[in-house]
Amino acid sequence: MWITLFKNINFFGIMKKGYIIVRVSILDSNLFQKYPPLSAEVMNKYGGKYIIRGGKTDILEGEWPVDRTTVVEFESFESAKKCYESVEYSKAMQIRRNSTKSDLILIEGY
Repeated sequence: MWITLFKNINFFGIMKKGYIIVRVSILDSNLFQKYPPLSAEVMNKYGGKYIIRGGKTDILEGEWPVDRTTVVEFESFESAKKCYESVEYSKAMQIRRNSTKSDLILIEGY
């Protein structure tokens, strides 16, 4: 238990967070409209906090070939993963997959 606890804490004693980052290019806007309210309900249930949800972008370097970027912060990597793998999110996931071309990653940070 102590090893697991310390593995999730950085040098300054701050607990590591978990982030879900989603990049989407919308293919079916009518179907996609159903995704944000469904996903928001699930993210909130699992303690997710939206850091970025769409908004203006300015590509300064490289390529960012998507319409929309979302970043959701969770208290831990594990809670973010539970949210993504939840039965509740599966319905929203199907809508996202059927209405967009998307990339989704789970990443640990501070």
